[in-house]
Amino acid sequence: MKYLIDYIETFGGLGFNEKVFNEIDALIFSQLIYNDFGDIVKESESVFVSDAAMKFYSIHSEEEINELISVCQKSAILLRECAKTKRFGEAKLCHYINNVNGEIDKQFSAINILLPDGNLVVAYRGTDITVIGVKESTMLSYMFPVPAQIEALYYFQETAMLTDGKIRICGHSKGGNLAVFAGVNCSNSLKKRIDGIYEFDAPGFPKWFFERYDFLQIKDRIHLLTPQSSIIGRLLYHDLKAKIVHSEAIRGLRQHSVATWEIKDGELVTEDEYDSYSNTYSRYINETLEYVGEEDLELFFNTLEYLVTEMGINNFYDLKNFEFKRAFALINSLSTLNKEQKDKFNKILRKVSTDLAKEYLTSFRNKHFQKKKEENSADN
Repeated sequence: MKYLIDYIETFGGLGFNEKVFNEIDALIFSQLIYNDFGDIVKESESVFVSDAAMKFYSIHSEEEINELISVCQKSAILLRECAKTKRFGEAKLCHYINNVNGEIDKQFSAINILLPDGNLVVAYRGTDITVIGVKESTMLSYMFPVPAQIEALYYFQETAMLTDGKIRICGHSKGGNLAVFAGVNCSNSLKKRIDGIYEFDAPGFPKWFFERYDFLQIKDRIHLLTPQSSIIGRLLYHDLKAKIVHSEAIRGLRQHSVATWEIKDGELVTEDEYDSYSNTYSRYINETLEYVGEEDLELFFNTLEYLVTEMGINNFYDLKNFEFKRAFALINSLSTLNKEQKDKFNKILRKVSTDLAKEYLTSFRNKHFQKKKEENSADN
């Protein structure tokens, strides 16, 4: 979190006419949308970020904010820090929307941000690493377009046309996917005004999506940024070379939090390539999806959701509580699965459990050897 706050404090006194809009500004706006502006930004009104922050903290106590999920806690802190500055505090928020429909597994939230220089930023909210949030991202693998993508396009078309000037679209996680979908599918009159689309560690699209003329029209204005241990940002397919950002988090899903992305001298610190963890797990996940097959993907993820719910698992950090023996029993008891599907899903679980055991033993052995090496070096 210190990197984003340092950036805000260092460059917050400069307007966008003094320091041009860049990917870190887009990153900050992609996080502000994780705040709940429902009682603050009315549909027909625009509110300065500085005023929105005052209202937000008058409505929500520190205790309430501390009880929010991590990404929302961090976004509240960013809102407070942005409010203190000229660069962000003088921007106006408008057209906030937050629609949740559990019946069709849709969670959609977006906001327009009017910059003092007359240009527009449209930010889409992403998902978190809760089971519900991740399920939304997995839907992209078996349904296209998903309900949130359709609403993202409609929202962009209806609100962006009310403004003039350049347009930037941004989003983190699923929000980045929505940003690309809206930018690719919007009208030509809006597409001409798009200066950049920023997707931060966002899942991709089906392969055929990148063959469309609409995508090719705007491809060179899309910016994909992911951490070196990216998992979410390597789901499905991307037709762009990613800018790989160094994260200070150890590895894996913890790097999905942009608060861990390193910034130095006003720029994101980059890596040349993905690490072995990202390469292994992204390949593993995509190969598993191919093995399940398109016709069974929805059933597979619904089954997986049932398993983790039954075990009281609410987010990825709780996966240590996953009980494979119980999972096999639960799968075999499901009447919604035929024998072939049960065999397929059990085979996947057996492979995952075996591979995880191998990884644990390898990691334990490497740590043991490293410790012995350090002890021998100290003795010498």
